Amino acid sequence: MKKSIAPFALLLLMGTSAPALSAASAEDAARIATALQAYVSAEPGVVTVTPAGDSFTASINFMPLLAKIKEPGVSASLTPFVLTLTDQGGGRWKVDQDQAVSLMFKAEGKVDIKASISSVKGTGIFDEALGGFASSSTDMTQFGLEETIIDQNTTTKVAYTIASTHYETAMTAAGDGADGTFNASFKDLRETIGIAGGGDAAMPPMEFSITAPDGTQDATVKGLKPKAIGALAAWLVAHPSEEAIKAGQAELKDKVRAALPLFNNTSGVATINGLTVNTMLGRFGVTKLDVLVDANGIVDDGRLQEKISVTGLQMPDGLVPPFAAGLVPKDFALDFRVSDFNLAAPAKLLLDNLDLNQTPPLKTEIEAQLLQALLPTGTVTFGLGPSEILAAIYHLKAESSFQAGPATSIPASQSTIQLKGLDEIMAALQAAPPEMGMAQMAPMVMMAKGMGKQEADGFLTWKIESTPQGGVLVNGADLSKMMGGGGQ
Repeated sequence: MKKSIAPFALLLLMGTSAPALSAASAEDAARIATALQAYVSAEPGVVTVTPAGDSFTASINFMPLLAKIKEPGVSASLTPFVLTLTDQGGGRWKVDQDQAVSLMFKAEGKVDIKASISSVKGTGIFDEALGGFASSSTDMTQFGLEETIIDQNTTTKVAYTIASTHYETAMTAAGDGADGTFNASFKDLRETIGIAGGGDAAMPPMEFSITAPDGTQDATVKGLKPKAIGALAAWLVAHPSEEAIKAGQAELKDKVRAALPLFNNTSGVATINGLTVNTMLGRFGVTKLDVLVDANGIVDDGRLQEKISVTGLQMPDGLVPPFAAGLVPKDFALDFRVSDFNLAAPAKLLLDNLDLNQTPPLKTEIEAQLLQALLPTGTVTFGLGPSEILAAIYHLKAESSFQAGPATSIPASQSTIQLKGLDEIMAALQAAPPEMGMAQMAPMVMMAKGMGKQEADGFLTWKIESTPQGGVLVNGADLSKMMGGGGQ
């Protein structure tokens, strides 16, 4: 619901290859309708295109398809999407949208969803040669969602609103694909989540509320294959049944191969400012929350990164005991990474060997080959990139990686941990009430301090690595020997 004109119209117009038109006519409208039906449905009443002066009005109405739902207690509705298409010549189309949108889906006794947008107003230039929007800009106001879910006699209700959203996209040709950018912002996010108590009173009722005054999202994509992805979507629309897909699986595989790797890389950062979460325990707050995601597509160099950064964490009054107040992080950043895997090779192997007309569709011996193709070196690398936690009395920095997989029974790992404020941490633990048993941690803290390397900047450093025999070295010292073990 947050993305409207650009992705939706892109799906509709992708690859239509309609000739340049000098004036709108009924004949041209029929040709455009036929092209759009390839990406939506040829069901009567779903796609209609009519001349409107020098432009065309296209209506995409999913109600004829939704009316085919015959499940008892299930109903759905969706406002028709109305687009104004104006030929710009050279295979470029100006696409405009200005309307309200509403959605409803209900499965009696299971789920009830209502969503609406008071205004969706956008414009964009669709380029047939590109297979996507060269540019687009959209504004939405008063997005609202109400959702009720009933699961095992527990009812969860969600109410979600955003006062306004603005986003812009841009895309340029790059080889046989396209590179693009996406920039978005929102104002006044509000969400409430209510969970009714269980019928046996084992779980009490709970309610949460989330607010944020504003936020942004910026993303890029490299090597996107919009035309090939559109052709694949059109093929699936033309083959709606399992039987039709099985009969045409050779052609389907060719369409999938043409669409791979879908994209080479996508990355982006989402930022939420002034986030607050009100719970039964009190009010939690964050001055700024950043989430970074960087991922490769279905390529040889498999890679995924997700980094979460929090600035200005605030805890509810009275939740943290006085002795531990300085231990609570104020700012932190955690950088998770996965690499050294291959998605392209197993995708090719799967397409070459999958047979939907056989049972099972994939021979058992192929499964081992898929794992080998996924992990060509026999291991995958998990990592913690440069990460840190900053509190009132300490500063912790860490970075690590370890390799694991079928090629090794003992994971290989390397880590570096740096800490400033160990003495202050020890003092806080000693100030805890005796009944909490925090003082029992003192020997471990002292041992850690003794093993650390004192740096000029005040940090203690621990370099930790595993050995092929399963041992652990800390700054070069064998931990098993220090603990009284025999070592390997």
